[in-house]
Amino acid sequence: MIVKVIDKVKNYEEAIKLSCDELVKNGSIEDRYYDAILSKIEEFGAYFCIADHIAMPHARPEDGALKTDLCVLKLNKEVDFLGKPIKIFFTITAVDSSSHIETIKKLAEICMNKEKVEKILNSNNEKEIMEVM
Repeated sequence: MIVKVIDKVKNYEEAIKLSCDELVKNGSIEDRYYDAILSKIEEFGAYFCIADHIAMPHARPEDGALKTDLCVLKLNKEVDFLGKPIKIFFTITAVDSSSHIETIKKLAEICMNKEKVEKILNSNNEKEIMEVM
């Protein structure tokens, strides 16, 4: 898992690109995974926005996933994601659907815990966010 805190981005595409770049550096995805995420957004809209201030961009394993991983990108200033204000991007990658589901289950547990979400939203410290995760 990778955790990054940055001040702001121009748009949600930049946020997703930054998180995908981290996953590429970590050997978790191929570059084309980012393009696949954008295609999903174009096709389905903002369905990646899973809770207030939280988006979970992802693509299919065959879209360039090399290993199961997660990049948590926390923005200090929210960005508009097709009409929804987002500050946390949980960009996930999984090599198969069962590991994909496990990652989503863990993230759902965090998203349902208001205290944990507030800690992430209010933190500027990558280590602190890692501990919450």
